[in-house]
Amino acid sequence: MTNYYDASRKEWLSRPQIVAGVMTGTSLDGIDIAIAEFEQQGKHNVFRLLGTYFTPYSTYLHDKILNVTEKKRPVSDIAELQVELAEVYATAILSACNITEIPISSIKSIGIHGQTVWHNPPGSRKKTAATLQLANGSTLAQILQIPVVSDFRSADIAAGGQGAPLVPAFDAAFLRHDDYGVCTLNIGGIANITLLPARSSSAPVSAFDTGPGNMLIDAASLLFFGKKFDDAGKFSQAGICIPGLLKICLEHNFLQKAPPKSTGREMFGRQFLDKLLSSIRLPATPGEDVIRTVTEFTAESIAMNIRLFGGGVRQVIASGGGIRNPTLMNCLMQKLGDIELITSDDFGVPTDFKEAMCFAYIAYLTLGGLPGNIPSVTGAQRQCVLGSISTP
Repeated sequence: MTNYYDASRKEWLSRPQIVAGVMTGTSLDGIDIAIAEFEQQGKHNVFRLLGTYFTPYSTYLHDKILNVTEKKRPVSDIAELQVELAEVYATAILSACNITEIPISSIKSIGIHGQTVWHNPPGSRKKTAATLQLANGSTLAQILQIPVVSDFRSADIAAGGQGAPLVPAFDAAFLRHDDYGVCTLNIGGIANITLLPARSSSAPVSAFDTGPGNMLIDAASLLFFGKKFDDAGKFSQAGICIPGLLKICLEHNFLQKAPPKSTGREMFGRQFLDKLLSSIRLPATPGEDVIRTVTEFTAESIAMNIRLFGGGVRQVIASGGGIRNPTLMNCLMQKLGDIELITSDDFGVPTDFKEAMCFAYIAYLTLGGLPGNIPSVTGAQRQCVLGSISTP
């Protein structure tokens, strides 16, 4: 006998659905919103991007989130912040609809990642695996009178997974090629790749970090020029690579370590840069040369991992802040050789809103009763329907 939920899910999947995806990252810069229409066509899902919107966090909210993340705070602070964030997200969604001229009444669901304040997957430093992304789905659903899907990562962790990365589910659905393998690349602070075998292949999807993304370039730009990043790659373009320094970088054992693997600021942050600079005997080395060298290192670390573990991929689809650095992208193109380098924009996926689109898509899957994780990527024991559903 078909129960209510089966009938509801079947109805949901029977026609196109417009979903708003909301993403707030660990950088605490603000709120990304992507509004897209999803539809099942045969064996595949398709999407149509309708609009995007970004709004920065206020200084007050930025500092309040940082305070909860970095310090021990009473439970009341966390509970109140959950609701306060939901109210801010609601305002942002209404603004997005106003700017994009998409009626709020046309949006059938909202997929919201929430603000990560704690992530401790299985095998980490604490005994109990748990994750917490602040977003009160019930409050948001009541304000906007729209069903909300939130808390995406908990189900994967409950199934023994890391709760991340989840974006490869979006990549596998919309960026995979029928006949050959492709690699999706995100260049954030750390660079990470997803290896997507051809649809005709039975090989699993895999994803892992390759090493530094913008992190070392940003650190060197701040150190030498007081700038938070190498704007348009101008510093690195003006510099010359230092071969001896590059050789030291490329000897790092993380680069050729077999996946699964992940890294962060503790390995490729300011301490790494300081140690690297201590090996330079000439104190007058131009800052541009150092920045050019770590840019070359970043490009080579990405290309090396693709060559070693990519299984003959023919195309790299890049996104993330690093694609705005022409010097980095040109270096990477040269090091990839015959492998084509393009961006997710070529597929109708704006590089700045890919994650927001991902969580809109996972919400679409959830309301259709379909799994949203990839066990070969997260390490979960099984596929899971992700998220908690809040209805008005």
